[in-house]
Amino acid sequence: MAGSIDHLSDSEVEELRKTFYSQAYEILEDVQDSLLKLETESGNGDIIKALQRYFHTLKGDSNSIGLTQVGALCHKVEDILTLLKDGKRQADSGAVGLVLSCVDRIMNILNTNGSGQDENTIKGISDAIDSFLSSSKPVPGSNRTSADRNTLTEYEMLQVRDAISQGMKLYNIGIMFHPLCTEKNIAIFMIGQRLNGIGRIISSYPEIYKDKTSNPEMFFAILSSDADPDEMMEKISIAGITGRIDIKPFDTGRPGSHCQVNLDPGLQAPDAPARNPATEPLTQKLKSDTLRVETSRVDKIMDLVGELIIGKSIIEQIASDLEEGLFVQDASARLIAANNLMERIVSDLRKGAMHMRMVPINHAFRKFPKTVRDLSAEMGKLVRLEISGREAELDKGIVDALTEPLAHIIRNMIDHGIEKPEYRRSTGKFEEGVITLKAYHEASQIVIEVSDDGSGIDLGKLKRKAVEKGILSADGADRLSDDAAVNLIFISGLSASDTVTDISGRGVGMEVVKSTIEGMKGSVEVETVPCKGTRFRLRLPLTLAVIKALLFEVDSTLYSIPISAVAEVTRVTKGDLTTVDGKDTLMLRDHLISIIRLGELFRTNNAGGDKKFTVILSIGSKRVGFLVDRLIGQRELVIKAVDSRYTQTDVLSGASILGNGRVVLILDVPAIFKKAIEEEKLRAPGA
Repeated sequence: MAGSIDHLSDSEVEELRKTFYSQAYEILEDVQDSLLKLETESGNGDIIKALQRYFHTLKGDSNSIGLTQVGALCHKVEDILTLLKDGKRQADSGAVGLVLSCVDRIMNILNTNGSGQDENTIKGISDAIDSFLSSSKPVPGSNRTSADRNTLTEYEMLQVRDAISQGMKLYNIGIMFHPLCTEKNIAIFMIGQRLNGIGRIISSYPEIYKDKTSNPEMFFAILSSDADPDEMMEKISIAGITGRIDIKPFDTGRPGSHCQVNLDPGLQAPDAPARNPATEPLTQKLKSDTLRVETSRVDKIMDLVGELIIGKSIIEQIASDLEEGLFVQDASARLIAANNLMERIVSDLRKGAMHMRMVPINHAFRKFPKTVRDLSAEMGKLVRLEISGREAELDKGIVDALTEPLAHIIRNMIDHGIEKPEYRRSTGKFEEGVITLKAYHEASQIVIEVSDDGSGIDLGKLKRKAVEKGILSADGADRLSDDAAVNLIFISGLSASDTVTDISGRGVGMEVVKSTIEGMKGSVEVETVPCKGTRFRLRLPLTLAVIKALLFEVDSTLYSIPISAVAEVTRVTKGDLTTVDGKDTLMLRDHLISIIRLGELFRTNNAGGDKKFTVILSIGSKRVGFLVDRLIGQRELVIKAVDSRYTQTDVLSGASILGNGRVVLILDVPAIFKKAIEEEKLRAPGA
């Protein structure tokens, strides 16, 4: 149906595609949410009807812009949903998992902007659906037993020939189930998902999508794939499910093999479809640049624009009256009133525009139930994800950037934090581990907490690893407090895990978490209790475009700090400061607070004179003080990026311009804390 858009101009086609991708991603997220809910409410007909509507809409939209393979796959999914709705099949984990695999395949096609799609794009998953649909009907080969599993049907032999013509490798795979694996039908389904992810299943025993099995001890399959055996072995292995795995080449001509195929010597493997790298960033750009806004928010902006035009007319009328010499005496009052009106309108307009960029954090949270479902099954663990605070709103740019760090945290919790069911049972815990994800507002920040009830972080092991890698000395590790030791997980290449898996263990993910959050002017705190669990607390501004800040002067330069980072402001003189280990320190209500001098951080060689105020900053439980000459007050600042070519410091997050034309430098609080610690280390004896 690609021809249905041939009559449109290029710009119209581009606009249509943007609209399609925006809606398609939203539909797929709704589908994923509904499927995960259906897995726990298998008899809920309303969910199945909603899924039918989603896939029917996606099918029509995909066909209209030429993504016919997406349309064809949606059509097949509709057949599955019809069986579920009519009660002919149960919406169990097998059925839900199959549809989720279809969602993943559709997402892959969308992420490549449909490049390279041909008749083979959905061949593997399409065959799996056909097998599922026919499993309740007597079809040739469907009642195959262990005794005749070596015999292939005509259709399977045709698949073998097709695989050979495409240059694919063929393998015989035999898998012995792990002794602890009791749910063989679920295990077979999970193995089938892995196999479909690396190739195409031509034949299997027992059949993957049958509702029940005869509780076999082994699983056999013939697979076509371009992967090598080592890669396949790594992908197929599932802790607690697979035991011994044998992978051997499938011999298509040797007598006594599973089947014999007469090869046509003229057949050649076709060239792989050319990928167009230029199209891949396009789809990701469409995905991140599209923002769906409530009509009421747009209406509010339009009302304010109307008021802005009225204010402009008032000013024009005053100017016209002054030119004609009218109302000269009260011109000043009229101008002040007009200015106040314009100031209110502009302020409301700015707030309205910022409000349009605010989206619920659920846009990021909704991706993780499936992640937890898949990873917990892969690791042989029972994990439940509890989410609260979905409705909390913040800037869309922050929501988009949050997905990666949250994914790293959750993956590590499943891999290293949550224990195996049998171990949890032996320690008196429930077999099912719980990961909690919640968000809430705190002052002008949003706080996101991710916690588990697992084993916690082994700080002793973490210190030993740091010593082994030369990050800490043995003496330094002994003196390191637990609060400081837990932050070692953010050092690149350092991990408390003894093994490296596909999920975690290389000491990279936590570094990504810290750098991403701090890049958004936020902070990360970690709390861990042995045998009880770990909690990550992410603090972020609500928006990256406008901040409420405290302005102050130091050495005639105007600076600002986000209000959210200011704990308090106190008067101080030089006599109030004491020196501890060569560092200026302020005693405030029986607490010692380290003092930072901006002149030292910016290397202006001006330590300053008798400062009048100290601004106390806080990040989590840490506190530090700033010495300032003069307080200006609070302002809302529009952040502008500062070109790194014109700065010689990394403690600035941006700059802004005041109404009088004066430039104010906006300080990066996490970077200043880090810089101050580095400066303190340089001054330490023996540094």
